[in-house]
Amino acid sequence: MILIILGPDAATARATALQRVRAIDPDDTMTTRFDASETAISAIAGAVGTAGFFGSGRVVLVRGLLAKAGKGRAGDDDEAAATGSAAEIVQVFTSVAVGNTLVVLDPEMASVPAAVKRALPSEAEVILCEPPRGPALVRWITDRARAQGASFDQRAAQRLATALYPQTWNTKPTNPRYDRPPDMDLIGSWVDMLVLYANPEAVSEQHVAEIVPGVPNDRIFTFIERAANGHIGEAAVELERLLATGEDPAKLTAQVLNQVELSTVAAVAGRVDPGEVGRAIGLANPAQMAAISRSRQGATVSAKRQLLMSLENDRAFKRGRIRKPNDALTDLLVRLGSA
Repeated sequence: MILIILGPDAATARATALQRVRAIDPDDTMTTRFDASETAISAIAGAVGTAGFFGSGRVVLVRGLLAKAGKGRAGDDDEAAATGSAAEIVQVFTSVAVGNTLVVLDPEMASVPAAVKRALPSEAEVILCEPPRGPALVRWITDRARAQGASFDQRAAQRLATALYPQTWNTKPTNPRYDRPPDMDLIGSWVDMLVLYANPEAVSEQHVAEIVPGVPNDRIFTFIERAANGHIGEAAVELERLLATGEDPAKLTAQVLNQVELSTVAAVAGRVDPGEVGRAIGLANPAQMAAISRSRQGATVSAKRQLLMSLENDRAFKRGRIRKPNDALTDLLVRLGSA
């Protein structure tokens, strides 16, 4: 049997390889491990072609075997080197003795090299290890914390995933060029760090906000929601605190305008499912529309009026009637509050 386990996620690939090897050799007595970067291919072929003791099958786990395809000796012609390395790798596949299992682990690769794929035996099983996304990723985070005897709030888990992979944690882009798949090794290290940081408490959204870079402060969310919905008094209090901590007024203005724009879409959509609305307009996180729809319930003015006030503010700033970002933000708050 031949198993080829690839990435793109290294942690998932390693876990899959370990699971498959343990299923075949639970007590780990018949498993031999090689690093192809340090071992001659002939030695790997010899090991996988040797029958196990007392007729039991052997398991040979090789890391980085496919990565050698295309890597020749210095000075060799690149194409010739690739062909030669691929031919040696194929020789390993054809050397597998009956009853033995060859497990090839190449977590850094997302596909089998063409030169190898053409000669791959039909019985070979190729396993691509995609990282979990969306609810599955949130479960992975909470499960990892639970395995350490800790608790990780689901909302905190989603916030961590959003902070590390804001565009791709939930869904895979249709264009692979724009995909940045979650790195489970990185996420796992953050989970472990947060568990230690929060101990003995459960990891909460506040813990994530305190130590994970890129996580907006709760105060920013509160300010944006209050400002966009016309609650100028509450928004002014939050704004004073945000500016005191060094927040950029231009950035805050842009966030409020974006909230108003999405609130308008939510209002026009009416009773249509917010998630469907988010997907229809191409939001990276369609679930965001649910929160925006809920926040609209506390608005003091109509969505149409909010949008008109926001457009007037934007035009005034871009045409130079308002010159400073601070003034533009203040003007926006006043317009939304008096709309």
